[in-house]
Amino acid sequence: MVNNTSIMIRRILTIVSLAASALVLSSAGCTKDNNPQPPTPTGKTAVVDGSGSGDNGASDPGSLCVDIGKTPIILAYYTEYNERKPDPKLVTHINYAHGRFKDPKNGTGGIVFTDSKKFPKETIAEFKKQNPHLKIMMMVGGWGAHADGFSMMAKDEKKRDEFCHSVNDHMKKYGFDGIDIDWEYPTVSADNETGRDDNDTRNFNILLKQLRDTLGTGKIISFASSSSAKYVDWPTAIKYIDYVNVMTYDMGAAPKGHNSPLHKSSTFDSRSCEESVELHKKAGVPLNRQVMGIPFYGKAEKNPSSGTKIFEYSVKYNEMAAILNDGLYKGKALARHVFRRWEATACVPYLVDESGKNVLSYDDEESVAAKGAFIKSKGLLGGMFWEFRYDSDDMALQKALVSALYGKNTVTD
Repeated sequence: MVNNTSIMIRRILTIVSLAASALVLSSAGCTKDNNPQPPTPTGKTAVVDGSGSGDNGASDPGSLCVDIGKTPIILAYYTEYNERKPDPKLVTHINYAHGRFKDPKNGTGGIVFTDSKKFPKETIAEFKKQNPHLKIMMMVGGWGAHADGFSMMAKDEKKRDEFCHSVNDHMKKYGFDGIDIDWEYPTVSADNETGRDDNDTRNFNILLKQLRDTLGTGKIISFASSSSAKYVDWPTAIKYIDYVNVMTYDMGAAPKGHNSPLHKSSTFDSRSCEESVELHKKAGVPLNRQVMGIPFYGKAEKNPSSGTKIFEYSVKYNEMAAILNDGLYKGKALARHVFRRWEATACVPYLVDESGKNVLSYDDEESVAAKGAFIKSKGLLGGMFWEFRYDSDDMALQKALVSALYGKNTVTD
């Protein structure tokens, strides 16, 4: 348990960092790029014309959406598990999940939503009254077996046609502005499931073109990409994908790594957000087409030895206040006292026990502000987070990101 003086000092420091994130973080070494690209103009509605083969990556006219919404993007993944709804004034984009294949074993039957009642057409319309530039997409797929169906569908012309028309029908029914494809991953399963094909990467390109032909340039197509930038033929795929949601998390865990270090850690060997962004750039995804991921959860030791477990493998940010302030986790006293540490190189916090062992790597307001400053300095398109329901009740992490990217309290001011 941390003492009250430490808690008060940390809160004061966090407020200061959020008030002047770009200046403070740059001087602290949390923004490494000495020659950053100019960021996308704050608060503008981005229009992509799909022409040329320059920064937007398109090689044939009309292959991209003509209006991807307000930028810098602040994108919330919002799932059917939520009991509360996002504040439309704190986000520019929402990806509503989950859409799944009706028949995942064969990739037939189009898609269905696991709980469409949580986010009906009326809610979408109401949100857009509060934020007219808000874009709301349907997210299809997910981790491991939840992505089953993509491989079987993408290889078959008839199934692709069925999928594309099912997506289009859902957009018309609910009023969605586009689709976020979460295929984890072409050619390989993220969770050791079966049903992947060596030709998935090629078939994915065919699917993307057919999907764009079906939806036209009035709808957004985005893709959730592995932090490794693998599994996709980016020079081809980026012709049809408007932007890429880079999943810069799950890159490490306690005790030997950080979940989502901004820069390469001086202490732990984990891939960093900075490295992942560069991997995507080298693979063919321009910086101004990348939306960097920020986790609203932390990672503890996955399989601790008997008697050493403190936390479950994944710890939500909304559990952190009780952990740090009260020494409680899920309503029970912690097995051992824990203390917050900050790694200045990686620009992320982590918890250690009394022996100094890393027991939880996570993100908080300070690290989110650092990541927001990095997004601006690198000229990235924006930031996204997985997922909305893990934030605190006062939406502290979302507000930290809005402050870092927009310099104000909402995206609509």
